[in-house]
Amino acid sequence: MEDPQDELTPATAGNREDAPPPEPAVEPHKTAEDTTELLEALRQLEEVTRSGFTGLHDSFEEKLAFDRFKEGQITRLHEELQSYKSDLIGRLQQPFIRGLVRLHDDLGKTVAALTRRPSEEQTPQRFFNALDGFAEDLELLLGQHGIEGFENPGESFDPRRQTALRTEPTRDPAKVGTVAGRLRPGFEQGEKLLQKERVAVYALDAVPTATCDPEQIPEKETHRESHAS
Repeated sequence: MEDPQDELTPATAGNREDAPPPEPAVEPHKTAEDTTELLEALRQLEEVTRSGFTGLHDSFEEKLAFDRFKEGQITRLHEELQSYKSDLIGRLQQPFIRGLVRLHDDLGKTVAALTRRPSEEQTPQRFFNALDGFAEDLELLLGQHGIEGFENPGESFDPRRQTALRTEPTRDPAKVGTVAGRLRPGFEQGEKLLQKERVAVYALDAVPTATCDPEQIPEKETHRESHAS
C-alpha cells in the first residue's frame, strides 16, 4: 500500500521547484554617529601617542642636560683639585728650598773665608770642623721637615734598620754579629724609614795555621837518620 504522502500533485511539485532561494542576512547599515565615534577614538589615540613621544623627548633632553652639567662639574672639580694639589706641593717645598738656599750661602761664605786665610792656618782640622758644621745644619733642616736621625739601640746588628758597611775581625764568638762601630746615623720620618743606620759589624777572624818549629824533629825522623848513618 502506497503512502499517500509520497504522491504529490502536480501543483504541489511545481510550487516546490518554483520557490525563490532564501535572501542573505543584511548587515545593519553604519550610521553617521558610529563614524563620528570611530574618528573621535582615533583622534584620542593620536593625542595620547603624541603626548607620550613628547614626554619621552623631554625626558631625554633633561637627561642630556643633566649629564652635560655633571660632566662640567666633574671637570671643574678636577681642575680645582689639580690646582690645589700643585699649590700645596709648592707650599710644602718652599721651606725646604729656602733652607737649601741658606745652606748654599753658608757654604759659599765658608769657602771664601778659608780662601782668605793664610796657608799655614788652613789646617785639616779647621776644614773638618767646617764640614761638621754643614752636617749639623743639614740635620737641622731635615728636622724642620719631620726627618730625624737615629741610632738603633742595643749592640746586636738589626738588618731591618741597619746596613753593614764593613766588618771588624774578632776571635771572640760572642761578638760575632754585634755592632763594632757606628759610622753614619739612619733617618726616618715618623713611622717611615728613609735611610738605614750605617755600621761596622764584628765577623769571626780566621784561625791562623800552626807553624812547625824546625828544631823539633819527630821521633820517627830521628830513628830514620840514625839508621841511615
